[in-house]
Amino acid sequence: MTSLAPVRGHHLQRALVWLLIKVACGLSWKNVEGLGAALGSLMYRLRIRKSVAMTNLDIVFGDRKTRAEKEAIYKASLINLCRHLLNYPRLARMDDAFWRESFPIENEELLRDAYNRGKGVIFTGGHIGEWEIATGRIGMAGYPISIVAKRMHNPVVENLIVESRLAMNLGTVAHRDSMQRVMEGLRNGEGVTMAVDQNMKRSQGVFVNWLGHVASTVRSNAWVVKQTGAPVIVGYAYRIGTGRFKLVITEEVPWEPHPEDPERELLINTQNQVRAVEKVIYEHPEIWHWIHRRYKTQPEGAPNPYAE
Repeated sequence: MTSLAPVRGHHLQRALVWLLIKVACGLSWKNVEGLGAALGSLMYRLRIRKSVAMTNLDIVFGDRKTRAEKEAIYKASLINLCRHLLNYPRLARMDDAFWRESFPIENEELLRDAYNRGKGVIFTGGHIGEWEIATGRIGMAGYPISIVAKRMHNPVVENLIVESRLAMNLGTVAHRDSMQRVMEGLRNGEGVTMAVDQNMKRSQGVFVNWLGHVASTVRSNAWVVKQTGAPVIVGYAYRIGTGRFKLVITEEVPWEPHPEDPERELLINTQNQVRAVEKVIYEHPEIWHWIHRRYKTQPEGAPNPYAE
């Protein structure tokens, strides 16, 4: 169930959140994009998590891209991040006309067909472009959907995020003890968003190939598909112009059965989901979240690529 965190005090933080919303909603689209670009460029000059991003880029692209090209991707991803943070409260408060006219859905028939099967839908993707807003666009199109997400430690920030989701008809399922709610929602024909691009602890993940290197990836996505038969849809949203966005449904990931070996079956289908998301990142590397320590968890004996 979606719920707000209890907030007592935090007067200064609540004032700052109020100011953020006023700024994000009060500026023109051109000025919002300019502010996001300025903040992202400042993060670039301050080298925010640059070593992590460049390590990731070296792992993924090796000598297929020059140092200058990797730097450009790192900078562009920071600008995308800052614009996304400003867009989040702004888009959540836009009217229906905006969503219809300025945020089209490409290949919506894939999404519609998946919902019509009555088994619920797993919308899988990653921190690409306007990541949570992609799911919000599905909610604003009238499809029931929630997102599995960790609670923020700061209750003021948590409430800002949850309230923004609710404004986009997007529910929140707390990451901790989420499985019962996910299964219930799918049985009711609802959708659920589950990302596959975050590092997982060994106890929660399975090792797959992620962009050319071993990484620990959430295994519950494939387990849920096995239990429910819910279709898996991959998609992402990104900016296509000043004040204009697009949600792209890229493909459905079919289930590959291997009943003779259930563990291998889960591994193969997890890899298939991951591969579908990788395609988007290879096509649009500048809008993925490169500053995340994606390869932090490694098999026993394997070196941590981020170790100094």
